[in-house]
Amino acid sequence: MRTRRWQRIGGTGRGFTRGGQAAWLAGLAAAVALAAGAGPVAAQKPITIGAPIALTGNLADSAAHVRRGYDLWLEEVNGRGGLLGRPVQFQIYDDRSDAATAARLTERLITSDKVDLLISPFGTAGTSTASAVSEKHKMVMINAGGASESIHQRGFKYIFQVVTPVPYYVEGVFPLAAKAGYKSLVFVSRDYAAARDMEKAIRNWAPQHGIEIRMVEYFPAATTDFASYIARARDIKPDIWVSVGYPPEAIEMIRQMKATNYLPKMFVHNGVSQEDFLKATGKDAEYAFGMSLYEPSLPTKGNPEFVKRFKAKYNYEPGYYALLGYAGCLILEEAVRKTGSLDQDKLAATLRALQTETPFGPYAVNETGAQTAKKGLIVQVLKGHREIVWPFNQKTADAVLPMPPWTSR
Repeated sequence: MRTRRWQRIGGTGRGFTRGGQAAWLAGLAAAVALAAGAGPVAAQKPITIGAPIALTGNLADSAAHVRRGYDLWLEEVNGRGGLLGRPVQFQIYDDRSDAATAARLTERLITSDKVDLLISPFGTAGTSTASAVSEKHKMVMINAGGASESIHQRGFKYIFQVVTPVPYYVEGVFPLAAKAGYKSLVFVSRDYAAARDMEKAIRNWAPQHGIEIRMVEYFPAATTDFASYIARARDIKPDIWVSVGYPPEAIEMIRQMKATNYLPKMFVHNGVSQEDFLKATGKDAEYAFGMSLYEPSLPTKGNPEFVKRFKAKYNYEPGYYALLGYAGCLILEEAVRKTGSLDQDKLAATLRALQTETPFGPYAVNETGAQTAKKGLIVQVLKGHREIVWPFNQKTADAVLPMPPWTSR
């Protein structure tokens, strides 16, 4: 965008006649007024979006994809003329993958930086604490990174969820398991609120499909040694291993399973759905299953164009983390345009009633602001690429089950 530049012509102004100096001052005053609000988009005060996000800490690798989604949208929205005739910018702070820091930074963004709009941190814990702050200030927050149902069970009126609630991540495991005749599973997860939601969903769906839950175990954040969980699974011989967490955990689980020559018939982890997992594990990624919310092959609104632009900018195909950032911004953009202002109560009313679609998929929320329109996918790594294997009516390949043992690959 071109920014109008104002220059005074005629040196320092010394030697002006009284009339000439008065005319110059009048012209300067007019220029200042124009730059302050009467001029083109480039001369307007930017709309600032506040976003605490993990630039460091154990969530940083995953959050980097979300940030790329922000950056791509920012280029596009400013290319479309900004919002409300004003350019858009981000104010981003590093929450260090820490929920308490996310809350403090949200307070800073609202009270000191006086940002116009807010997007949640990446992850359930940070979103939970940050949204408590935004609610206190009656400021809308787009929830692009907190999948736990608990975030939307507190009676808050200013938080709106883009990400699919976590129970629907795991739903597709059960029809796939039933089709293969599997009867048992273990659930091994990072200990955080989203995982507790998933456990409840598993305990609901497993009996409906005749599947026995043989083990439920939680490990703390930053765990890298999964030997004890693998040893126990070897003893109890489940058909299915289900985990929820982040790609580094999925990477270490697969590496350690191979090192001990153990593999269940079906290994499922949401981290498998990210490019990080494929790059780090190489051929060992083959046949692993991922809980996904988006794939580049989906025929969602604007998705082919988005994938093309994302690959051109970042040189890899986006996973659902990138789409959380990008879709969250698109929904915020549409809500601001429909509202016609940055009034937070009006914006909240728009978001509550809004029904739309982005490359991520459909958006609609209930009275708590929880996403109701977007369900999950199950993917499997086949020949180095993620293929959709559930829902069956959206599949791009048939699931290969059981996963071939390490010794026969």
